[in-house]
Amino acid sequence: MERNDYIHIFNKFLENKATPSEIKLLIEWLKERKAFDTWADDIWMQSPMEMDPSVKQHLLDELRKQIFFKETGKRTFMSLSLPSLFHYALRITAIILLLITTSIVTYHYAMDKQREPMDMIVAVEKGQKANITLPDGSKGWINSDSKLSYGSRFNADERVLNLEGEAYFEVKPDAKRPFIVQSGKVSVKALGTSFNVKNYNTEEHISVVLMTGKVEVTANDNHVDLLPNEQAIFNKHSSILGKNRVDNSLDYSSWMYNTLNFESTPFSEIAHTLERYYNTQIVFKSEALKSYRFTGKPGNTSLASILHLLSLTSPLAYEIKDSVVILYENNDKKELYNRVLKQ
Repeated sequence: MERNDYIHIFNKFLENKATPSEIKLLIEWLKERKAFDTWADDIWMQSPMEMDPSVKQHLLDELRKQIFFKETGKRTFMSLSLPSLFHYALRITAIILLLITTSIVTYHYAMDKQREPMDMIVAVEKGQKANITLPDGSKGWINSDSKLSYGSRFNADERVLNLEGEAYFEVKPDAKRPFIVQSGKVSVKALGTSFNVKNYNTEEHISVVLMTGKVEVTANDNHVDLLPNEQAIFNKHSSILGKNRVDNSLDYSSWMYNTLNFESTPFSEIAHTLERYYNTQIVFKSEALKSYRFTGKPGNTSLASILHLLSLTSPLAYEIKDSVVILYENNDKKELYNRVLKQ
């Protein structure tokens, strides 16, 4: 696109006629230092001539700093969602219009009434957990390496959230507004209940376990209704949705209390869980190890203790180097392990 095309989009934005995609293009253009400098210099020439040149330069530098980068020692652009792009576009508009129409040195942004509400995003890093109270009074506990988001209209017509990773919800009853959690191809609909949803990119299944109440789980054109101590499982590869009973549904939310629980879980999945839980990296030197399974409740303990426990129940050996865990097969233990299985 030519420079005039971007200016045309900016004019549409001022008239509140720009589409979200046009706003995004505008911001990307402004984030190019050369393009921004050229445009800003043109605007600068139109600003009040009585303003002191040093003040103008200070304001321009402040504009660049506030909008485009954080002071981290080097230029680093922010990663913005579309609502955030709109928010920053408004800030750009406010400052540029201010520079054109006034010579006041001290200024602030007064765009609150014009800003569109932004999505709420809660991102939890590896090794961390978070709990939140949603606008409707429902509560959510978010596991490590997970992200929960909901739109500005949450608590208006419906209660819809998007989940990547794992979270547990206690839903405030409201028959008129269903509580919906969307995670990948799976949608969980509830009125007033408590349940756990698990959907990590590293795992082959999406799991929903119900603690209290009743929920409807939908995937593609299929759906299942869950009662307490039932689990819905969606296979990401086959797109098959099924359900089964579990002995104790609370085991599936034990992570909230920093307690690990595994039920015939393959080592490949256990490794991903430990990576998230302890913020570490696990490397398999043997592909065969990934298929071994473990059932148990290690509880709230150290990474070394869990690895030691796994090594007692399988031919697993391990090394910990800095923040990297290396897993490999112990051949002597493997022979003994196979003999025991044949008995």
